[in-house]
Amino acid sequence: MTNKEKISVLSLGWGVQSFTLAAMAALDEIEKPDLVVFADTTHENASAYELADKFTPWLGERGITVDTVQAESTKPVLVTSGGVRKVVIPAFSKELKTGAISQINRNCTGDWKISPVRKLVSAKLKEHGLKKTPDVAEMWLGITTDEWQRMRDADVKWVKNRFPLIERRMSRMDCITWLESKDLPVPDKSGCVFCPYMRTSYWEKSKRNQQSGDWQYAVEVDKSIRQAKRIQGYELFIHRKGLPLEDAVKIVEDFGASQSTFDECDSGFCWS
Repeated sequence: MTNKEKISVLSLGWGVQSFTLAAMAALDEIEKPDLVVFADTTHENASAYELADKFTPWLGERGITVDTVQAESTKPVLVTSGGVRKVVIPAFSKELKTGAISQINRNCTGDWKISPVRKLVSAKLKEHGLKKTPDVAEMWLGITTDEWQRMRDADVKWVKNRFPLIERRMSRMDCITWLESKDLPVPDKSGCVFCPYMRTSYWEKSKRNQQSGDWQYAVEVDKSIRQAKRIQGYELFIHRKGLPLEDAVKIVEDFGASQSTFDECDSGFCWS
């Protein structure tokens, strides 16, 4: 980063898109970013940590150093100085009288990912004598053409978001094809194991893979948010149905049957 007027930062989440970006840079198919950062929420699925353990050295051998950062607290339920319990994940709120379901505000992304990454970037800017002038930090985000609606400008002037996969007109499936062509693994969908935004297909897969411990952890968090924040007439749930996770997600194995051999489409268009 010496003698640069700005720095480039790749936000690595160890999912399909961001891993594709990191691997492309490692294999010199795109320019190498100045900084690669993994914001560890401490709640990623087991396969993400396995991938990180295996491929952080692989990236390092090819000139890509991964810096891992964490927030001071990554608890789904935050206890404030005044003793107030605050649920920081975007849980679903169910009105018990009417059954109406809404969603509470999301604070986890900002607290667990954006803030720790920006703290590191700020330190690197200072280290290299750069000030927080407009667009001094170029943040590379792994967003593909099939999710273009997720593209956003940064909420601070000194950070400029860039979308290299959009520039290359790559979809998620293009990323998968590219990874397979390089004999690299295709990661599972990244995200916290209890994320309320996950699809039913994710929950079903998680429940089947009992050995990872992810399902059990998600069930525990689901219970904890109801115990932590009690609002008269309302209850909080991880699942959009407004039911305890154990009741909302049913698989054939629950009824003594065998798993279907049908392979689900990875694009997410076939199932809810």
